Amino acid sequence: MASIRVRYVGLVWMLTTTVITASQRYHDCVQKKNVAQAQEECVRYLSIPCARLAVYNDYIYPNDTATQCMVRCMGINLGWWDDTDGVQEPAIRHYFHPDPDDEQYDRRTYHCLKSQRLDYPTPHGDACERAYESFRCYYEQYGNIVVTPQFVPLSPLQLSDVMGQCAKILQTPGTGLGACGKAGKPSERDIGCLARCFLMRSGLYTDQHGPNLDRLYVQCNNYANETKFRETTGACYRQLKLECKDNCVLVGRFLRECFYEGGVNINITLDQLAAILRVGVTVLGTLIPALSGIAGSVASGVIPVVPDAGSVVSEVVSLT
Repeated sequence: MASIRVRYVGLVWMLTTTVITASQRYHDCVQKKNVAQAQEECVRYLSIPCARLAVYNDYIYPNDTATQCMVRCMGINLGWWDDTDGVQEPAIRHYFHPDPDDEQYDRRTYHCLKSQRLDYPTPHGDACERAYESFRCYYEQYGNIVVTPQFVPLSPLQLSDVMGQCAKILQTPGTGLGACGKAGKPSERDIGCLARCFLMRSGLYTDQHGPNLDRLYVQCNNYANETKFRETTGACYRQLKLECKDNCVLVGRFLRECFYEGGVNINITLDQLAAILRVGVTVLGTLIPALSGIAGSVASGVIPVVPDAGSVVSEVVSLT
């Protein structure tokens, strides 16, 4: 009987630990994967013979249709491929490690992509083929595959869900989310608190350590110069940290003031941010690039609605 009781307690403890771990993973919404994990999943999804997986796990990629589509699936799985926009460079770079003595890897990769016409605004060819050729350029020219799991950028659907959850949790005024949602216009601090919750649940920020620049660089996907991004954004945050004692105000100012060249435009006003929240531009992957693009629209008095969770929206919302 004692033996049964011990095993029962052990089972309860194991299940409790599993539930707690799953809950923690859900709440910070962070996912990490490596190439091998993504390949294994894609082989199953695409019903590719299991024998092929052993080949892929040796990092051998034959140039055939099945492999090309597996690579495309793997790219979508890891967040470095999009059929419309092509290879997402900040994400794919984290899966390759250049030789420290190689000073030409970046240039060779760039010329490989150019020679394949993989970076044209209107890319040619089949999506599987383009994904495969893009991956091949990095595999052959950039560096060795990193075997450790890397941060997978959240999709627009995931980020939209995170923002919706935060708006409900915080009862943010003006969003109309939740039965207890507050009426009225959101204050600057309301928006900052919403942004703080959003970044925290997305795994991009903590009050203790500040912004996770590794993940932000991958998630934003619009900064070619990673070193400049880290230096400029990090220095800006450290200065704001000295000035702001309120965590919500700090994060709000961080989003408005600490992103250069394609990030958050410093001229975005509180009214414009509130309008963005009301019309549902609720994902960082589109929020940061979208905010930078609003400057040209502000003069005409309209803000274009960014597609939410992949849906196509063409209407515009007049600013009040």
